[in-house]
Amino acid sequence: MGRVLSFGLDSMGFGKTMRLDEKFQNKMQTLLYDATRFGNPREKKHVKAVNYFANGNILSACVEWEKILAEHPTDLMALKFAYDGYFWLGRCHDKRDSVARVINKWNPNLPCYSYLHGMYAFGLEECGEYVESEKHARKGLALQPKDCWSTHAVAHCMEMNGRFREGIQFMESTLSDWEPCFMLAGHNYWHNALFYVEDADYESAMSIYDREIGRRSKDGNILDITDAAALLVRLELEGVNVGERWRDLLSVVSPHIDNHCLTFNDAHILMVLSRCDEDNLIEKHQTSVSSFITTGSGDQHRLLQDMGSNIFSAVTDFNRGNYSSCFNQLYPLRHQIKHIGGSHAQRDVFAQLLIHAAIRSENPEIHEKALPLIGERNRLKPNSPLAARLTAHMKSLTAE
Repeated sequence: MGRVLSFGLDSMGFGKTMRLDEKFQNKMQTLLYDATRFGNPREKKHVKAVNYFANGNILSACVEWEKILAEHPTDLMALKFAYDGYFWLGRCHDKRDSVARVINKWNPNLPCYSYLHGMYAFGLEECGEYVESEKHARKGLALQPKDCWSTHAVAHCMEMNGRFREGIQFMESTLSDWEPCFMLAGHNYWHNALFYVEDADYESAMSIYDREIGRRSKDGNILDITDAAALLVRLELEGVNVGERWRDLLSVVSPHIDNHCLTFNDAHILMVLSRCDEDNLIEKHQTSVSSFITTGSGDQHRLLQDMGSNIFSAVTDFNRGNYSSCFNQLYPLRHQIKHIGGSHAQRDVFAQLLIHAAIRSENPEIHEKALPLIGERNRLKPNSPLAARLTAHMKSLTAE
């Protein structure tokens, strides 16, 4: 089970891939063999699940973990791994319901019980149940103030409701509680920076980037890398000059060009490559994607076939000034893009790219779709000053 935990964390961190790492493959084969010889039924299911996940069959892995939870509802590893799998498949209802099925079967005195409330809260938030979500997140924090996941869920509720100033106060007043959480602290800093972007306080957002987000991305953690890229995109869309910060990210994304573990990650890698556009790295990524589509398998293979290539092209087109082409690639996918994984807050970068592509397009039919797209974003994410700024800009263009 120690190896299951290790391989699961490696796979879900997307730092290693079975397809490219022969050493990882051999260790997994040894684990599968040992499970057959020595494992009890629950251990065998865990090994089967983590092997599925490592090979890109994320939904199949989640099914195995749910089988475990049906018999062992307090198996935190099965719960957490299934939860993360659903997250990266964009299956918010499964993420919510997986925790809902077991939370009342836990003794509140069990270790990590508070964490379930944070997990449940984030699932509720992604399903749009903000009041209930924040209630569970606050309960998690009451039980354990250092529960970084509960803090994260509160931040999401505030983000989606436009409570940006309250969000700043909440994140910064609880900093000493959540900052020690190595895996999620950088992401919580990212949420703090988003509140400042909404408030048009770009200097503070950039300060958080330089002090925390950009610095952490140099360690090669893919979540920190995607957060860094997404924040720089948002700042540039707001008219901020981010200088050489894109080039600072180039060295940390380059090792991941061939991974294709997650379409969400690939799209953020393209954000960096297409802003630097050197050493033919975009072409290398395109060639690698084409090869994976031809020879690969698993959930991400299907997603790359269905929409990944269009999303990658859209990101590259935008950064090359081909706004109409970017729009035409993204617009038909905007209601399906949730399947590449991530949260509503994370995927908002694609909504913003689409809106800006419409605003900047010289095609009148595309240009006139900008305001309706802002309206779509407002329905998902109301009370957004960023959206108000975009609307005012569009109206000023119309007046001219």
